[in-house]
Amino acid sequence: MTKAVHDNSSIECLAAEIISRKIVPSSFVNIEPIGRCFSYKCYRNSEATIIKELQPKEPVHNEFSLLDINTKLECEDLFVLVNKKKPYKYSKINHTGRHKAQTFKTKEYTFAKISKQIHCIPNAIPPIKVKLINE
Repeated sequence: MTKAVHDNSSIECLAAEIISRKIVPSSFVNIEPIGRCFSYKCYRNSEATIIKELQPKEPVHNEFSLLDINTKLECEDLFVLVNKKKPYKYSKINHTGRHKAQTFKTKEYTFAKISKQIHCIPNAIPPIKVKLINE
């Protein structure tokens, strides 16, 4: 299992598990090759794990996205795009000994990017790059 923890690290997949203490549905974003995607902002101890890989296994949105199954993003804040017209319903789980978390599993194209890494992790040198494929 690969784990990414630095700002701008991202994953792309056909199914993912999203866990966060606070998930906020946001708005629609239009991504050129994929179409209209619903976005989520996840706050406070967030993570995203790839459940199902892309077929073919090539990045669609960010050239530097991680694509392997069981790859996990762990961070403070997470930005998620899902190719779905309606938001998912969340379920609550006991995530740590003290805190509950919200979770949902996607079944469509999913892009997740770390927008704020955990504060005690040193910054990546050089920083992770984001290079959109359609630019």
